[in-house]
Amino acid sequence: MEGRGIARYGHAISCERIKVTEAAHPVADDMGEVGVQQRLDLLHTLKSDDQVICLLSGGGSPLMALPTDGVSVEDKTSINTQLLASGATIHEMNCVRRHLSKIKGGGLLRYCGNAKVSTYLVSDVTGDDPSVIASGPTLPDNTTCKDALEVINRLKIQVSDKIRQKLLIGELETLKCGNPIFDRTSEPVNQPSSML
Repeated sequence: MEGRGIARYGHAISCERIKVTEAAHPVADDMGEVGVQQRLDLLHTLKSDDQVICLLSGGGSPLMALPTDGVSVEDKTSINTQLLASGATIHEMNCVRRHLSKIKGGGLLRYCGNAKVSTYLVSDVTGDDPSVIASGPTLPDNTTCKDALEVINRLKIQVSDKIRQKLLIGELETLKCGNPIFDRTSEPVNQPSSML
């Protein structure tokens, strides 16, 4: 058994079989991308009879910064900083984050091959919606590019013309319920942080 983890600076602990990378929170930095790439490198070694256990908690979204094609870490940092300053809700912030990421909104499953995936969550969001916790890297997303663009426009978030166009034409769409990729995932186990 082997694992990879990402924690805020100053919060990593030494683990025997899990390599932990530290990254920035609440605004992503390039170490978040390094941590995600280490996860993907490990996932590339999976066999079809392997089991992936994904442990997620609140705050995971900025720690797992792997922008989608055409979006830079600098773009995501700028957009996230603006969202934080705008008073956006966590649901609004994560809607935008999911659509600018390779791995959020179910995208991590694209790297898991045929392995079975189980997700365990510790919620810190109102309503405990699993897809909002860490932006749901192993879960279907019920928001759309149109929703993300609506948040950006309403809150007057400055984005490049390139990103705006990608959202406008739906090029950055996330994975939805009914996609066969979710057939190899089990129902997420969700624990509200208030119960810990």
